[in-house]
Amino acid sequence: MYRVDLSPDAKEVAAIEARRNREKDRQSRFFNVQNQVMGVNVEALNNQVEEQKLQEATERNKEAAYDTKKVQYDLVVQMLEKEEAKRARRVAKKIQDFRQQKQEFKNRCECELQDAARFQRIPVQFQQYPAQFQEFPTQFQEFPACLSDKVPFSGPASMQCFLGEGLHRASFLRMQQQQFRYNLERQLQEQQQVRAEEKYADMLSDQQHLVMDMRAAQMARLEESCCVAMSSARANANKVQAKLSEFNNLHQSTYSPILSTVQHQQLLNSG
Repeated sequence: MYRVDLSPDAKEVAAIEARRNREKDRQSRFFNVQNQVMGVNVEALNNQVEEQKLQEATERNKEAAYDTKKVQYDLVVQMLEKEEAKRARRVAKKIQDFRQQKQEFKNRCECELQDAARFQRIPVQFQQYPAQFQEFPTQFQEFPACLSDKVPFSGPASMQCFLGEGLHRASFLRMQQQQFRYNLERQLQEQQQVRAEEKYADMLSDQQHLVMDMRAAQMARLEESCCVAMSSARANANKVQAKLSEFNNLHQSTYSPILSTVQHQQLLNSG
């Protein structure tokens, strides 16, 4: 059953009161004769037109600046593309020159199995070894046996020399020992030089400390002598001042009665 004796909610009452106040304010603004405008508000329209023109001008300036930047970026991209093309052409030219100078067809080392005529001719670089080709069949004359490590056909990929099979291993070990001895002597010289430099730096530091100590001692002696001289001068000044004060006291005690007598006589004579 609905009860009418219940107290209303405070929040709801406050919300209703706020809405009522807002409605009163709105009605007071709308029904106020002084604020009513008849016709069109020309000033507001002019302000809107000016704002729109200003916004359009700003947009045009932004677009112009963007177009200018875009043109500059396009020029930079074109320059970079041209430079990249020039660099690619230079690299290709260098590669082609290297191939023409260092990788000639007559100096190739690979074996073409389909080239049957290649097995029938003796390469130019092997013609200085004619006796070595007489014991081999014609198809193997291009690949003679390894007789020395210095032959031109014993390259890094020829698989003619394995570990322990070098003909010049003794000289290689001798050169390696000489290099090791040279490196060891050089390291010893560097260590000796470093120790000598450290010793020289320590000596300079000791000399500097000695000079600083001597200067500090000299300054201490000068300060002490200055203090002694100041004390002596102060004592002499005190003695002179004491004698002067004693002389003044004696002079005052001696001549003050005479001065008073003379003044008294002058007063009597004047009277």
